[in-house]
Amino acid sequence: MTQVAVCALTLLVTSSTVPQSPAYPVFENDKIPSSEHAARRQALRDHMGRKSIGVFFTNAVHHRNGDVNFQFRAESNFLYLTGFEEPDAALVLIPGGAVVDGKRVTEILFVNEATQNSITWLGYRMGSSNVETLLDFDMGASNAAFADVLSAVAQAAGATRLYGNSPPQAATGTMSRMASAFAKWRSASGAALSNERSWSRYLARAREIKSPLEQKMVRRAVVISVEAHIAAMQTTKPGMREYEIAGLVKYVFARNGCEYPGYPPIVGSGPNSTILHYNTNRRMMQDGDIICMDTAGEFHGYTADITRSFPVNGKFSPEQKAIYEIVLRATDAGIAACKPGATRRRGGDVDLAIRQILIKGLQRLGIIQNANQLGRYYMHGWGHNIGLDVHDVQPRGTLEPGMTLTVEPGIYIKAGSPCDEKWWNIGIRIEDNVLITADGRVNMSASAPRTVAEIEATMRR
Repeated sequence: MTQVAVCALTLLVTSSTVPQSPAYPVFENDKIPSSEHAARRQALRDHMGRKSIGVFFTNAVHHRNGDVNFQFRAESNFLYLTGFEEPDAALVLIPGGAVVDGKRVTEILFVNEATQNSITWLGYRMGSSNVETLLDFDMGASNAAFADVLSAVAQAAGATRLYGNSPPQAATGTMSRMASAFAKWRSASGAALSNERSWSRYLARAREIKSPLEQKMVRRAVVISVEAHIAAMQTTKPGMREYEIAGLVKYVFARNGCEYPGYPPIVGSGPNSTILHYNTNRRMMQDGDIICMDTAGEFHGYTADITRSFPVNGKFSPEQKAIYEIVLRATDAGIAACKPGATRRRGGDVDLAIRQILIKGLQRLGIIQNANQLGRYYMHGWGHNIGLDVHDVQPRGTLEPGMTLTVEPGIYIKAGSPCDEKWWNIGIRIEDNVLITADGRVNMSASAPRTVAEIEATMRR
């Protein structure tokens, strides 16, 4: 077992200014525990091998305007491995181990240190010592020591393989300095680290199968999102602006503990219902409009992704109802096809089950004449994985137990389409969130009203 003595001075000098991180408040105890994150890092170290070093960065803080930044959210792979949610952080993994300040470590998390000034102006920072106790790390260190410690550890360890992600672009401040230090170190390493390997493929496969605790997080996000959809149905009426409903659902997310929306709410009414990722949300909703609402909350890093379509006035027109019931049958068929071993590709089990119903339904209504015309009105795939990202990692070709994913067929008929104009400006998507189980699937979002009767009854309330 190789043990590497690394320059102790770097960390000791840094720690002398902040001998112990101030107490860090823990407001919630229902997040993924540090032990699960530690196990993920150990599995990655095992995959990397002893002659490797890993250097992984979180996201940069992005400028919005003036002296205001966008709200920070950690990079998803970084969050998966660390559970650390603050900016200006980097993770170094040393599978062969190294001795730093007299302590043998296989991992170091570099973070901002807490100071009285930062507490006064910026709020709480976990700091290096709390990283070790709260997040179960071998070692936490000040990000000011990143350059010196990285160089010393890598050189003494004799690493020949480098794993990691590129430092974030457009980084500023501390993250920019770490990115510059990494680039200089990488350039100086030359042929010694010529064998670079990405962590993305390994982590994509690891992240795709959700642990029981991850499934719990996704389910919680789904439950909260369902409540938001019901609140929207019960509130929507002609004369309201789309942004009123967007604001309402974001309030429901926050009230129930979501840190963020999983993505900007899509509240498309009338002609906007036919725009797949519309999120301007400024139009006044009219009597007779259909509304296609795609919105979900992110709970402790994990997001749902639910769409419901409903009439602004609470009553489906005959044309809206006809399209809606085709899409609902297709959604049900797609969910029924979701089971272990089912193929997810275009033309695979789930896709075919959905397309057959959409084609027959639109032919029956005279909107299309043959299967080749379906793409005019259904131009996206049937679904995708959900998790730490709303379009989560998706490397496998077949469904397996533990996957969480969407099933979301839709029909979007824009004004001017080559069909009877009574169908124009009808955009219907029904998107449910499914957990693949050993013997089939569970529709986690089934409690959000789905049938015409359920939706109209909910809107009457």
